[in-house]
Amino acid sequence: MHHEPAPVSDIFAWDSQFETGIRDLDRQHRHLVDLINSLGRILSSETEFVESALLGVFDELSDYVVFHFSYEEGLMAPFSSGHESAHRQSHAEFVQQLAEARAAAKISPFETAGKMLAFLSRWLMLHIVGTDRRLAKKIIAVESGLSVEEAERAASAAMGDTGEILLHVMNRLYDNLATKTCELLETKRRLRREIDAHRLTEFELRKLSSAVEHSPVSIIITDERGCFEYVNPKFTELTGYGFHELDGKTPRVLKSGETADIAYEKLWKTISSGRAWYGEFHNRKKNGEHYWDHASISPIFDSSGKITHYVAIQENITARKQAEEHLQQQKQFSDDIINSLPGIFYMLNEHGRFVRVNPQFSDVTGYSRGEILDMTALDFFDGEDRDRIAARIAEVFEKGESWVEADLVVKDGRKIPYYFTGHRTAFSSKPYLVGLGTDISERRKLELELVRQARMDMLTNLPNRRHFLDLAGQELARANRYGSVLSVLMIDLDKFKSINDEYGHHTGDKVLIKFAEICRQTMRGIDITGRIGGEEFAVLLPETDEKRALDAAERLRQRVSEEEIESEVGKIFHFTASIGVATLSPASCDIDILLSAADKGLYEAKRSGRNRVVSFRP
Repeated sequence: MHHEPAPVSDIFAWDSQFETGIRDLDRQHRHLVDLINSLGRILSSETEFVESALLGVFDELSDYVVFHFSYEEGLMAPFSSGHESAHRQSHAEFVQQLAEARAAAKISPFETAGKMLAFLSRWLMLHIVGTDRRLAKKIIAVESGLSVEEAERAASAAMGDTGEILLHVMNRLYDNLATKTCELLETKRRLRREIDAHRLTEFELRKLSSAVEHSPVSIIITDERGCFEYVNPKFTELTGYGFHELDGKTPRVLKSGETADIAYEKLWKTISSGRAWYGEFHNRKKNGEHYWDHASISPIFDSSGKITHYVAIQENITARKQAEEHLQQQKQFSDDIINSLPGIFYMLNEHGRFVRVNPQFSDVTGYSRGEILDMTALDFFDGEDRDRIAARIAEVFEKGESWVEADLVVKDGRKIPYYFTGHRTAFSSKPYLVGLGTDISERRKLELELVRQARMDMLTNLPNRRHFLDLAGQELARANRYGSVLSVLMIDLDKFKSINDEYGHHTGDKVLIKFAEICRQTMRGIDITGRIGGEEFAVLLPETDEKRALDAAERLRQRVSEEEIESEVGKIFHFTASIGVATLSPASCDIDILLSAADKGLYEAKRSGRNRVVSFRP
C-alpha cells in the first residue's frame, strides 16, 4: 500500500517583527516568505521533477526581484546616503546569487535548493529587519514632514532595536529548530526500524541544520546535565573550540572568572525549573581572550514534560560593551575636567534652564544641585544685570558665543561680580549653551584701587591735580547752569623748602600730611580739596560767596598756624599757609580763569608778608 507523505509545515510563518509600516512593501515581503516556503516544500518532496520545480520557483523569484527591487529603489530616490548605496549593492548581489543558483540547479538541484533556502532565510531576517526597516522609517519620517537629513537621523535613532528584533526573530526560529533537532536526535536511534521516519527526520535535520549552520550567532545544544551535544560553526569561530574538544564537557569551559558564581547558580535554578533565562556572560575563548555574550537559554521538553535538552543562543556583544566602556570613560574624563575647573560650570537649554552644573556652582551660590536644576539662569540676577544676561543668552544661541560681566546673586542675598562666557553646542541635534563663570572680585578691587591711585595723591590721599580739575569743572558747570555762587581757595605752605632743608624730607612729608588732615577737619563735606603741586593745594567751595569763602580761608589759616610739628630730631616747630580767594563771576565761567584769579590772590598774600588771606576780584 502506498502512503502519501505527510504535508510538510512551512519553514517560516510571517512575523509581525518583519513589518516595516509600508503596506505594499510588507505585501511583497510576504510573497518572499511564500517563495521560501515553496523551496522548503521542494526539498521535502520525493518527486523526480525537483529540477523543474526548483526552476519554476526561480522564475517566480526572478519576477519578484524585478518588481520588488524596482519598487524599493524608487522609494530610495530621495535619499543619497551610504545606506542607499549599500542597499542597491545588496540588490545586485541578490540578482547574481539567483543567477548562479539557476545555473547550479541543473547539476545539483537538492543542494542548490538548500543553499538558496539558507541564503533567502538570511536575507529575510537580516535584509528586511535591518535594511528595509531603515528605508521604511526614513520614508515614513519624510511623509510626516521631516527633512531628508532629519529623516536620516530619526531612522538611525530608531534602528537601535534592530539587534533585539533580530534576536527575537532568530529566537523564535531557533527555538523551533532546536526542538526539532532534538527530536531528530531521538529519531536517529530508531532509524533501522523506522525507515519512513528516518527519511522525514533526515529532511527536517537538513532543513533545520542549514539555517542553524549558517546562523550569525552561536548556538549550543546540551543534554539535561548540561553536557555539549551540538555547537554550530559560529560558536567554533568565536571561541576556538571544535566540537571534538567539547565531548563530555559543559559550558563551564568558557568561564572567565569575571562572572560571579551566584549568577551561574541563578541561571541553573531558572532553566532547571523549566523557565527560559536571559542575561550576559563575560566568557573566555580557547586562546584566553575574554569576550561578552548576551545569551538566551531555554529548556527542551519531551512528550511527558521532562526536560531532555537545553538550547542556548549567544550573541557576541563585545564591541557594544567596549563602546559602552569607552563612553563611560569619556564621561568620567569629562566629569573630572568639569569638576576640577576653577570657576562655575553651567549648561543651559534653549529656555535658559540648567541642564548641568559642577559642584563649585553649589558651593558658590549656596543652592543644592537639585534646587539649581529647578531654576533658570535669570533667577541668579536682578535689575539691569538680568536684562543683560537674557540678551547674552539669546546672542549665544543666535551667533554661537558671547561673554558678559554681571553680579551673581547668591542664596544669602550677596552679590558677587563674575565674568561669564557662553558657547553654543549641540547634543542629539538639540542646541545648548555651555560656559564658565569666573569670580572677578579681586580684579574689581584692583581696578578700583588703580582708579583711586590714578586720581589721588598717594601721600596726602587728596585728589591730585587732574582729578581736582575734573571735579572742579563739574562743580563750575553746575554753578553756571543753575546760577549759583562758587569760590576757590589757592593755598601755598610758607617756606616749605626751608622746612625740607632744615628738617629733612620725611618731616616735610609730615607737614603735607598734617595739612591735608587739617583741611579734612576744617572744610565742609561738600568742599573739594586737592593737591595741585608740591606744597600747593586748592579748595573748591560750592554754594559759597566771597565773604563766606574769606571766613573759611581764615579759619583754615588760623588752624594751620596753631599746629605743632615734631621733627625727626624731636624739635617742635610751626608752619603757616598763604591763601588766595576767588569767587565765581560772569567773567570767570572757566575753571582755569577762576583758579588763575585765586592764584593771583595767593601771590599777593605771599608778597605782602605770607600767613594771610587775600581775595582777588577778576
